[in-house]
Amino acid sequence: MIAKISATENLGGALGYNFKKVEKEEASILLAQGLYQNKEETYTMAEVFADMEALIPKKYRTKKVVFHCSLNPHPDEKLSDERLTQIAKEYMETLGYGKQPYIVFKHNDIAREHIHIVSLRVDGEGKKINDRFEKRRSKQITDTLERKFGLIPSSKVTDREIEEVSKIDITKGNIKEQVSETLRSVLKHYKFCSLGELNAILTVYNLTVEEIKTEFRGKKYNGLVYVPTNDKGGKISTPIHASNIGRGVGYTAIQNRMQKSKQAIKPLISIIRYRVLQTMRTSPQTEEELRQRLEEQGLRVVIRKNDNGRIYGITFIDDEQGVAFNGSRLGKGYAANVFNGYFFNPTNNPFLDEALYGSLSVRLEQIDKAQALLQSMEDEDNLVDELIEDIADGSFLPTGNDDWKEAAWQRKLRKQSKVKLRQRKH
Repeated sequence: MIAKISATENLGGALGYNFKKVEKEEASILLAQGLYQNKEETYTMAEVFADMEALIPKKYRTKKVVFHCSLNPHPDEKLSDERLTQIAKEYMETLGYGKQPYIVFKHNDIAREHIHIVSLRVDGEGKKINDRFEKRRSKQITDTLERKFGLIPSSKVTDREIEEVSKIDITKGNIKEQVSETLRSVLKHYKFCSLGELNAILTVYNLTVEEIKTEFRGKKYNGLVYVPTNDKGGKISTPIHASNIGRGVGYTAIQNRMQKSKQAIKPLISIIRYRVLQTMRTSPQTEEELRQRLEEQGLRVVIRKNDNGRIYGITFIDDEQGVAFNGSRLGKGYAANVFNGYFFNPTNNPFLDEALYGSLSVRLEQIDKAQALLQSMEDEDNLVDELIEDIADGSFLPTGNDDWKEAAWQRKLRKQSKVKLRQRKH
């Protein structure tokens, strides 16, 4: 079972997302802790919102006051409402939210049933509920609950399996809303540097994006449209202009996202390149065999062909890391024309040529360096998080030094020194 926790300022948004599912009969309410129930013994969006808002004190320092969490059992689990309710209660109690008002929704809009919990991050006195190392503690709690209730371990659940995204289905209606929800989830999780890479990600959701260019009063404009497709990639619905979907999906927003992604994905290039090389050195004889062997490496591949069957595009996707790489982005030796030549004559495998692709030992060394860089980036993020926590709690006072990295490291060293002193005393 995997927990996904988020913090937000928007109580109405968190509740609205879940109550909209209830209205569509795609969700139900399992439990409401410390909230008012009307005479019909039901809960409405307006009543729950008013009740929870009234419980937020007038004075508090926490900016993101709303706790929103989803608990995702393995897709093969079939748990009763009673068991899900019990899991939600124990999870919230152990995480420190047992005395907080909260409401639990069971979602059944996709094959994998799961629950969402909305609560408050401050108590009645305005004090923040302890969220130090929250995700780490959450993982420990879900591991304990798995053992207690005999659930399939979360180690067997991939991030891909818990994504709350389903294929666009035009027969269900509300196409624009489906497209909006799909894009919101995809853009939140994935990094990409071109529209081709974004399209490769979207193929699994039966959606494609196209760039359009127009001219008005002598001035040129660029825009994007999103089009639902069938499983073979054929367009099956009217294009929806980005401006009709909402913020964050238009031409400028996507261009900005692509620019930011270029820096973020750099440490992963060597890792993905090595996994592709390792796969190709097994000499897969067909495209389907390539797909299967890449899946064993944790990669998904999207191959694009023209009418003559020539491969003109290939994209490798790591769904867990949330990244997509066109072959050429990994290097010239991984471009589409190289794969086209290989599958035209699989007996001539260029990936076995160490003069061109290097030895696996060198690749492994590159991987080690890349993973070390990723780890250092994660450590740096953790330092920032801890520093922000202390500033919010008032336990860290600015020293006039505007180099926050140096300040964070000094703080870490002080902590280590205190630990060593305590050890010596004992």
